[in-house]
Amino acid sequence: MERYLTEDLGLPKHRIQRLFGSKEHASSDNYHNPTRVNIIQTLVGLMNNTDIQNGDNIIIYFSGHGSGYSTAGYCSDANDSIEALCPIDRTEGNGSHIPDISDREINTILQNISRAKGHHITFLLDCSHTATDTGAPDQGVRTLPPLSNGSPKQMFDVADENSRQFPGYQSVCSEKWSPDMSSHVVLAACQEHQFVTETRKEDGVQSVFTESLIRVLKSDTFNERSSYIDLLFALPTMHGQTPVVAGKHKNAQIWYQD
Repeated sequence: MERYLTEDLGLPKHRIQRLFGSKEHASSDNYHNPTRVNIIQTLVGLMNNTDIQNGDNIIIYFSGHGSGYSTAGYCSDANDSIEALCPIDRTEGNGSHIPDISDREINTILQNISRAKGHHITFLLDCSHTATDTGAPDQGVRTLPPLSNGSPKQMFDVADENSRQFPGYQSVCSEKWSPDMSSHVVLAACQEHQFVTETRKEDGVQSVFTESLIRVLKSDTFNERSSYIDLLFALPTMHGQTPVVAGKHKNAQIWYQD
């Protein structure tokens, strides 16, 4: 994805913030690792980034593991479920607990980035959110079982603590809370009940979704007049996973070009 952004879109490398690392070397002291703190701080930092002007394109790409939780007993929507991103340092036990990042916290952050920089935000999500530790077709799926101790309550508590800094703050557990889908367009690798898969190649592991996405973006049949909806329908059929696009501006031209 980084190579596509720099070589095909011509994005300067210094405009890319990259969080990447292995679980064995995960540490919040290393700002390059996709720990929970680093992910949140990097996203929140976009709001005050003076290099980003109002109306500029912001592309957020997450490639990793996801999970799913039930909100029963924690929020007013007793039968609701939430999706979550799994930071590399997610853990429970040993006296510490680092929760996942709920879709409600992510949506709140994207809403506030949009207020500061405009709604030209594209969120590419290459992970699964199926809330189970069984039934996965193989080891290539990008999903993890939900954390059990304190989740999702602690996940919501941390989200509320982080979000109090934002104007018009509203608890992610409030009965009035609802996602703001005008702030961004999200292109997800699969539906909530499906699994995202990977394939092994000579140069390592490759996501089926990301590989297909880049191939379409670079194809002659796809052009600057194509919309996010066009992009969705141009993707090839993938076994066991159906990509999804959502957002008020999903009919906008790709990368919000005029």
